[in-house]
Amino acid sequence: MKGSGTEIRVDFSLKREVFFVVIGAMLGAVSMLIPTIFEVGMGLPYYVTWVAFGHVVGVYTSNAAYAGIAIHTITAISIGIVIGVFLYKTGILNISKLSNGLIYGLFAGTVVLIVFFIPVYMLILQPEINRILNASMPEDYDEYATTSSHYNFPLVIVSYIIMHLVFGIAVGVTSSTLSIRFGSRYRCKKCDISFSRIDSYQKHVQLVHGEKPLQLIHILILGGGFAGIEVLRQLQSAFQNDIRIDITLVSRDNFFLFTPMLPEISSGMIETRHIVTPLRAFCNRAKFYETQIESIDLENKKVVITHRIGKLTNPLEWRNHILKYDHLVIALGSETNFYGISGASKQAFTLKSLGDAIILRNHVINMLEQADIEHEDLHLRNKLLTFVVVGGGFSGVEIVGELNDFIVDSIKYFYHNLQKSFVRVILVNAGGRILPEVTEDLSDFALKIIRKNGVEVILNARVIEVNSETVKLNEGTTFTTQTVVWAGGGKPHNLLSTLSCEHDKSDRIMTNNYLEVSGHVDSAMAVGDCACITDPRTGKPYPPTAQHALRQGKIAAKNLIVKINGQESNKESFNYKTKGVMTLIGKRNGVGIILGHKVHGFVAWWFWRSYYLSNLPTVEKKLRVSVDWMIDLFFKRDVTRLKTSTEENAFNPAVSDSSFTSQTKSIQK
Repeated sequence: MKGSGTEIRVDFSLKREVFFVVIGAMLGAVSMLIPTIFEVGMGLPYYVTWVAFGHVVGVYTSNAAYAGIAIHTITAISIGIVIGVFLYKTGILNISKLSNGLIYGLFAGTVVLIVFFIPVYMLILQPEINRILNASMPEDYDEYATTSSHYNFPLVIVSYIIMHLVFGIAVGVTSSTLSIRFGSRYRCKKCDISFSRIDSYQKHVQLVHGEKPLQLIHILILGGGFAGIEVLRQLQSAFQNDIRIDITLVSRDNFFLFTPMLPEISSGMIETRHIVTPLRAFCNRAKFYETQIESIDLENKKVVITHRIGKLTNPLEWRNHILKYDHLVIALGSETNFYGISGASKQAFTLKSLGDAIILRNHVINMLEQADIEHEDLHLRNKLLTFVVVGGGFSGVEIVGELNDFIVDSIKYFYHNLQKSFVRVILVNAGGRILPEVTEDLSDFALKIIRKNGVEVILNARVIEVNSETVKLNEGTTFTTQTVVWAGGGKPHNLLSTLSCEHDKSDRIMTNNYLEVSGHVDSAMAVGDCACITDPRTGKPYPPTAQHALRQGKIAAKNLIVKINGQESNKESFNYKTKGVMTLIGKRNGVGIILGHKVHGFVAWWFWRSYYLSNLPTVEKKLRVSVDWMIDLFFKRDVTRLKTSTEENAFNPAVSDSSFTSQTKSIQK
């Protein structure tokens, strides 16, 4: 199909579009049976029609009626497919417009009536029906003779017409609805946005790119995490065919990362790509920019973005662009908070991004490889096999549990010069108990299981210094190690502290209960980890978790929608009661509180997996992660380490720093 001199149909698959027609035809084949109640009410046993169908195809057993129903359904579907392919190939009708879908459906029903029903029924089925009924009755029987006082031949014909109209409507509405929701998209190349309906695209071209352009309402979403994506989804659904609305999503990464499963990425249980989804897959009705945010000007309603041109390692230049907005949604998440601890930001590993998980996994495997070679040097071996995790909250406990399982299993199956007893996995927590988010008895259970699995847990201790070889605690203990993983909390992006709005003591943006930024309620909203939103029940800020970010995204989008539509009285305040909390503690164990009920052990582990699996963004990702988990049940851990170019150069003595000393020892027996 052509539009504005260019081809406008994009993301089109004939197989998919025809599949929608098949679904519609199947529903139509069932729904067209509804009008047969007219014939039943007139005394005609309609099932005889199915028996006659069966006899025509050679089935004379008790299954003749079932064979007849199958033939009827297959015929209806086949005719629907043929007509659907014809319409798509010729471009006569485009059913991404509902009215066209109805026309298509009525056309299909009419064809079935005229081409198939009238000649086949009248010439083939009617004599067979009469023969069947004549054989079962004492007198000769004619279908069109009076069988009851209510029988009326014209009414029978009307019922047949109604049957096929019902079939056509079911086919048209179903296939059109599916096409609009899941089918082809019509992309405006100038705006880089897609419409699900051809009429919406045509209206967009006319009113936005015509002689008198329409004034657009610009919505800008900053951040592609849980909150930002939920806002995007809701806005696209509400404004899919509202050409006034221009939506833009900005993120530093071009993918949505399912962060709850990052610890399993670091251990290799889940394949890296299986918890990431391209953000462009979500952006049908929105533009997307993968870029850094340089500044946010709330007063003048503009955001400056910046990105590199050329190679990442040696960019040609940095380019800036200004994005103006009418409504801004800030969902920039959080970054690791090192609390000013000396050396922590340079020496410690974090687990906030996909790159963090890959780097940590490579590092842990590298430590095992080195320790296996140097197993006779006890001091060096112990340093290489000491792993310290800082932070006893959800993140720290999940990381230490997954890390411990991975190391122990890897040593058992692959590193035969090492033993489990050589390994020290240490969890350092500043508080008096781990997992302060759950009840004390669940915390005690988690502590018991973690220690039983071999993890050393140090409570009431703070890290005061981290350097290249040691970790120092405030109570005087020092660990010699090459691995420190920091899971000690998060803080908002540094950029947000410069905004001209209210902040809490950790620099999170203060909002009202409608998620609007204080001082800029008409134009800016904040959601997710970067926002401080007060729980009206406790008076404390909501915790920075995925379930809260999702709900905040929904409420923010709803309030923005009613605001744009001039219905501000319908705004909804954010008042969410946590459904529960869950965390894994290693070895198919977990603890949690679900709808007020405490769970622990295998049940909690199963609930955790079920909940997060259901929240993965696509069916494809759900299937892939399920397969990964299934494989992990039956096969050993994968200790493949894929070196980056930096690691390769560091591994090569010819290009490494000459200041390092070299020792040669014989390791042959």
